[in-house]
Amino acid sequence: MGHALMAWRWRQAAVAAMAASVVLHAGAQTPAAAPVPAPAPQRIVSLLPSATEAVCALGACERLVGVDDFSLDPPPVQALPRLGRTWEPSIEAVVHLRPDVVFTGRTPPVQQRLQALGLHVVEVDALTIADVESALRKIDKALQLHKAEIAIKNMRQELQEIASTAQAQRPGLPPPRVYIEVDNALYAAGPDSFMGELLSHLGAENIAAGSSTPFPQLTPEYVVRADPDLIIQSHTAASLYALAQRPGWGRLRALRLGQVCQLSAPESRTLTRPGPRLVEAARILARCLSQLPGHTPAPAAP
Repeated sequence: MGHALMAWRWRQAAVAAMAASVVLHAGAQTPAAAPVPAPAPQRIVSLLPSATEAVCALGACERLVGVDDFSLDPPPVQALPRLGRTWEPSIEAVVHLRPDVVFTGRTPPVQQRLQALGLHVVEVDALTIADVESALRKIDKALQLHKAEIAIKNMRQELQEIASTAQAQRPGLPPPRVYIEVDNALYAAGPDSFMGELLSHLGAENIAAGSSTPFPQLTPEYVVRADPDLIIQSHTAASLYALAQRPGWGRLRALRLGQVCQLSAPESRTLTRPGPRLVEAARILARCLSQLPGHTPAPAAP
């Protein structure tokens, strides 16, 4: 690890020395040359799946040299070196890759250890749609890509189109009441999470309203009292039978009427990761809502 770090530091020092040389050779009688802009990072480590997806969505996938264990999308990143869990990566493995920048989640201990070793760390975690846009801008700026604004503009436009279509397909009906379960321990996507915001845009009501955190842990009794019209199960840890065995859940309207939307593993990753695939996530939620009675199919494209 020490040799790899020294090599990286030498490379960074060489770049700095070159920039200083330009100024020194300008001469005392001539204006100082403009500062040499720092080169765009070419070796990227991502320790957050949503950051990995964002790097690729912005066109810099080929610069990735290592990712966390949970980064599986897009498929080409699966061939990259695995560096451990997001909150507990192998610091030695990260340093060995000589990254120009490391993108992390909200993991202060990890960030501090990497920064202490001289690595450039950028935090890009996100809980809301606004956070996702901010993260895209941070990554775009760090990599000098100049693509984030058009990506964000397109994303907003597509989300609005999906929302308008979804709401038009339930004419005259009250908003469906929905429970999005993100973990078998009854953690839910609250209204203030990016998933909750997408659900609201689609015209649905979140039964976890009023929670003080983006992803609150509910009790079986809370869900029974709320009696949602639809359950969206964004994990694969519990079967329909297992859901019905929870205290009182056999009486839930959603289970009695078969109004449970169970996602595949790839769909779950798309929905639960606050990154550039928010449009795909909205489409998944809209498809789940289309299971409900009273849904009017969208007209076929010409």
